[in-house]
Amino acid sequence: MSILKKENADLAAALFSLLGEAIPHRRAFEEEAKRLIHQIRDREKILLKIIELCGEPKTPKHLYLIEKAYSWLGKKYYNETIKYAGEYLRTASWNELPNRIKVENGITVNYASAQRASVLVDLAKAQEGLGHLDAALLNFMEAYRLAPYSAMNAIKVADVIAKKHGREEALLFLKQQKESQYYVPVQYKDLQGNVRKNDLFKQLLDAHILKLQQST
Repeated sequence: MSILKKENADLAAALFSLLGEAIPHRRAFEEEAKRLIHQIRDREKILLKIIELCGEPKTPKHLYLIEKAYSWLGKKYYNETIKYAGEYLRTASWNELPNRIKVENGITVNYASAQRASVLVDLAKAQEGLGHLDAALLNFMEAYRLAPYSAMNAIKVADVIAKKHGREEALLFLKQQKESQYYVPVQYKDLQGNVRKNDLFKQLLDAHILKLQQST
């Protein structure tokens, strides 16, 4: 395999995986991806290389990799994140992504919904960054609907509400989320059979409510 090949989505996926994005990839491409990382070194340039390797996006896989790479690149690429997130969300999703339903730390997680929610969050963050608050609010709300166990999604909704309507409206929304089933700490057993408590939703929500209450 030559690292000079113009388009290679499998190499792009392996490269992105080595950067820390949890995505399916073929191990056969890992060595070449490692050589590319060693050759390029610069994180931004590596992300741009991932986009280049995807070429003209033809499949949900290409769109997902491009969207995630642009979202990692941050505010300089908000417009590109919005473009490719929107295009990806109009597809049936990348079929290689995990789509199982699994109980994690006492919470049932639908992986297919969680992956879609993550793209919606990328889209909404870029929209918020560009001042498109109505669109951002809509997409953060949809992400929260798809992953209702994520207090961070509720917090992102509240932050946009605060920008649009003020702190009191944001506080009201967050306090309403105390009615969520995920606000109640859940007990579960870990792999060793030890009883644990998952109160992450409650902790994050309470902390953000306190932060808003103390802000002036």
